[in-house]
Amino acid sequence: MPNNLIRRCLDNDRNAQKELYELTLPYLRATVQRQLYDRTEEMDVLQEVYLRIFRSLSSFNSEKGTFLNWSSRIAVNTAISFGVRSAANQTMTLDFKEHDSAVESFAIESLTAEQLLAEISKMPEDFYRIFMLVSIEGFTHQESAKLLTITADLSRQRLSRAKAWIRKHVLVTELEEHNVRQKLNA
Repeated sequence: MPNNLIRRCLDNDRNAQKELYELTLPYLRATVQRQLYDRTEEMDVLQEVYLRIFRSLSSFNSEKGTFLNWSSRIAVNTAISFGVRSAANQTMTLDFKEHDSAVESFAIESLTAEQLLAEISKMPEDFYRIFMLVSIEGFTHQESAKLLTITADLSRQRLSRAKAWIRKHVLVTELEEHNVRQKLNA
């Protein structure tokens, strides 16, 4: 990200702000999508992300890291905060049948990133959030625990359960389809 563009944004140049928005939107949208359990919240979260970015742009320090890393951290924190607020306002009953039934058979290799994300998002929300933060975004258990206001041990436990869910619901069906293909080709 050119420092020139950031300076122009700090000077309230609307064209520069629009350019920065258009340059970063695909990356930050993908970051937000990975963190959200409910995709209908995406536009609200992105709006909040850009408000926070432009309000705190003066605190960005290019010597400490890249603009994309800095802004993606804002996006992750915003999406997590939004999800925690949203979850606090909802009462949810866990339907074990929904979470214990296997997904349709498919080969992971044939899935697009969106399709794989859609399959993974079928796991319980608590597991999904930890899996995305730790396994995909690279947060530590301490960092994810702080964001979600849980303990690091609970973060580890949820990650373990998320991985078990994936093995049971996603990887097992891949193996089953592989076996079917082998039988058909024999």
